[in-house]
Amino acid sequence: IYYCYDLDSGFQGDGPYCVSTTTTTTITTLTTTMTTLTTTSTTTSTTTPVPGSCPQPVVGNERDVSDCAGKFAPNGTCTVRCISGYVGIPTTYYCYDLDNNFQGAGPDCVTTTTTTTSTSTSSTTTATSTTSATLTTTSTTTSTTTPIPGTC
Repeated sequence: IYYCYDLDSGFQGDGPYCVSTTTTTTITTLTTTMTTLTTTSTTTSTTTPVPGSCPQPVVGNERDVSDCAGKFAPNGTCTVRCISGYVGIPTTYYCYDLDNNFQGAGPDCVTTTTTTTSTSTSSTTTATSTTSATLTTTSTTTSTTTPIPGTC
């Protein structure tokens, strides 16, 4: 804004104030990947006894009776153990005759398998977008006036 206070000083004042304008935009992308893997395995086996031998004892899936195959009465003995994934003290079974088959108890097998749950999270964040703008305006106006005598 310019002012005229007297004829000697002429016009006085300040010019316009110019401000730069810049705009920045940020875009964020988030990527998450999850993977679940479950594996289960079961093995079952049966054995046909050798003719005249004592049939293997039926003691449950967590016990191994493979040592009892091919044993004959009256002095047939075998060791029954816990299968892999179980622990227990092996026990001895006896086959005194074919009418009663193998006799014995145990072993008491306790699982050693533990269940573990694992969660894995992976994320990547990227912020890469910048927009800027600069506006510059130049305006020149020229005018010629002839002052009226006695005025600014």
